[in-house]
Amino acid sequence: MKSIAILLGIIVILSTIIVFLQFDTDDINKVPAIDSDNDGFYDQVDAFPDDIAASVDTDGDGYPDRWNPGKSQGDSTSNLSIDDFPDDPSASLDTDGDGYPDRWNPGKSQGDSTSIPPLEIDEFPNDKNAYKDTDKDGIADYYDINDLVDLSLNIKLQKFKVTKKVDLIKWAQVYFEVYIDGQKFVLDNNGRNWKVWLNQEKTISHDSIKFDIPDDTKKEIIKIEIVMMDNDLFGTDDVIDLNVDSLEKKLILEFDNVKNSVSDNGIVKGPQAVLWYDIIYPENEIPDKDSYNRTYSWSFNNKNWKFSMKIPVDLYDSYINYNIRRHPQSELEIRKYITSKDEIVKEISNTLLNLAKKENFNTVETVNFILAFVQRSIVYTYDNVSKGINEYWRFPVESLVDKQGDCEDSSVLFASIMKCLDYDVVLLLYTWEENNQNQGHLAVGVNLDGFYGSYVEYNGKKYFYCETTTISYVVGKLPPTPPEIHEDPEKIIHV
Repeated sequence: MKSIAILLGIIVILSTIIVFLQFDTDDINKVPAIDSDNDGFYDQVDAFPDDIAASVDTDGDGYPDRWNPGKSQGDSTSNLSIDDFPDDPSASLDTDGDGYPDRWNPGKSQGDSTSIPPLEIDEFPNDKNAYKDTDKDGIADYYDINDLVDLSLNIKLQKFKVTKKVDLIKWAQVYFEVYIDGQKFVLDNNGRNWKVWLNQEKTISHDSIKFDIPDDTKKEIIKIEIVMMDNDLFGTDDVIDLNVDSLEKKLILEFDNVKNSVSDNGIVKGPQAVLWYDIIYPENEIPDKDSYNRTYSWSFNNKNWKFSMKIPVDLYDSYINYNIRRHPQSELEIRKYITSKDEIVKEISNTLLNLAKKENFNTVETVNFILAFVQRSIVYTYDNVSKGINEYWRFPVESLVDKQGDCEDSSVLFASIMKCLDYDVVLLLYTWEENNQNQGHLAVGVNLDGFYGSYVEYNGKKYFYCETTTISYVVGKLPPTPPEIHEDPEKIIHV
């Protein structure tokens, strides 16, 4: 009996412990159900527990898939925006609704895209018809008559020879009229004519004719006409016959915008003269998924220059997605755009310097040589045209790939190159008000010893003005407009 009593006692004690443990466990599991924002979704499952407007974020990127029933962005207490790509964490915003994101989410890139195929950034986020600019000419492929090249012409007349008398005398006074798509250019001997005897070969020295073809043109063919003229002192100037196959005496060529080709062979032998010429145009750029192939051409000291380079796509994208204000306000922010230590900037700086050294250019000539490169390579384009926003500062690599930009882009590129080559440079920021709107201009100052020209003084040094947007302006020469640049800049920023 005693044993049975002990056994029953043990059973009672164990039962009590089990009941106690069961009660304790249940009590622990009863976590209070909290809905902080009172939107009908408990905090445990609400991706935005403190915002009543939304609760679901499938890809976990911080942008809601949709608004809660009866809610909108106006109800959001944390300024949420709907995710246009709710299943892809790499992007969220698609302003024009064309299926291509405006930008990557912070810290993300195309490599993070979970879509198949991966998402591509919309280069024209406010145009639902366009998203890509293959040749980086500023015109979307959708509108571009040739999306593999930035269409342009560079015409150089090299030499000529008059082979038959144009009038009674055995010599001629020659000048040329060149028409490109109806636009007239006159080439002469620095305001005079080239005086030549019959069968005398004459080399022509002149700046090549640069002609930019609008890439959104509807014309498949651009007509080029070269007219060789003989100046007549006592009558009407005569046209020297260059065309053996036509009733017209002028040379007529056609440039095919679609095929990016021209109907020429570089020499024409007409009934009265021979002309040697060169027509240069960019080659089609076959897209390379790993790098952008860019060719730069410009003129300096009556000579044409050209070189090509590859710029990694990843590097370009890293600058595009760099977390920085694109309308910098402080000097510290502005200095961040000067990337003189970037490998691409180093490469292009050394290339330019080596070309200058081969020509035995002195210091000033080298500055002007590089300045001409920037002036010709970066086509002036307003930000609202190229980027769809009023203000967008480009890093040098962006400008080198895009080959377009406005004053701050070309100035930042030039300053980065010059600093890379150990020149002492400053940025010159001019601001003024016009029609009740703030206006501005950015230029560069280069410190040069024993030089004369327009300059600003900073810390006891003279920095000579360099205009990066206008062709043919050299160091120390101020353009006539805008007049505000003839006054002291608002800021001088040493870089």
